[in-house]
Amino acid sequence: MRRPAMVFAPHPDDETLGCGGTILLKRRLDVPVRIVFVTDGSGSHPELLPPKELGELRAREAMEASEVLGVDASRVHLLGFPDRFLLEHRQEAVSRVAALLEEHRPEQLFVPYAAGENPDHGSTCHIVHEAIRRVNRPVTVLEYAVWSWRYWPHVRRDGSLWDPRTWVRNTASTVRGLVRSSAFRTCVDVQEVLAGKRAALARHTSQMERRHGDARWVTLRDVDGGEFLECFFDGFEFYRRIDFNPRPIS
Repeated sequence: MRRPAMVFAPHPDDETLGCGGTILLKRRLDVPVRIVFVTDGSGSHPELLPPKELGELRAREAMEASEVLGVDASRVHLLGFPDRFLLEHRQEAVSRVAALLEEHRPEQLFVPYAAGENPDHGSTCHIVHEAIRRVNRPVTVLEYAVWSWRYWPHVRRDGSLWDPRTWVRNTASTVRGLVRSSAFRTCVDVQEVLAGKRAALARHTSQMERRHGDARWVTLRDVDGGEFLECFFDGFEFYRRIDFNPRPIS
């Protein structure tokens, strides 16, 4: 808990959902933490708000949420890659991440788990891993889940229990959910900072509240009837741990 860390969020809000409690605990101990927002988040509601305006809004929300988490603005990095198109900028992203690792030399890196449903999450994970290999320094990676929790039994699936199609769908979802859950063997108890985590997430207003009351504006509360969101507030944060050691230089 006392090791300096750098948190990589594919989109503004992932830092809070995936490891907000851990960040709060580290900052309570005055441990240095930096947050890197990789994309601008401009693709969450493209049909309802122009990407430029949405990206600017989410950048402001990212700064506000970081402040609630105890991370000063000088330790927040907005890389600004376009939401949903990170893969197209992979090499530039690797170079920028490697530069951050070289400059700040964190001991722990928090990154999204690659096997999720969102392509920017997988791209962020692979980009950070490639940057680590380029920098070639020892570091501990802790991969956090976001969309991987959207599987039965973590959230219920729709459909009649007597419908054979529901049984097949739920069984497949359960297998995926359990297999993915088994990867996360490092656990942090964050029960004492859950109020702070909720407060930080609330600063991501565009993801938590309907803009101007527009019923078309989908929020995190709408996903799986709210069950998905509550997965992040059961008092624990889970990680897949990978220790990187430098390769010998011949």
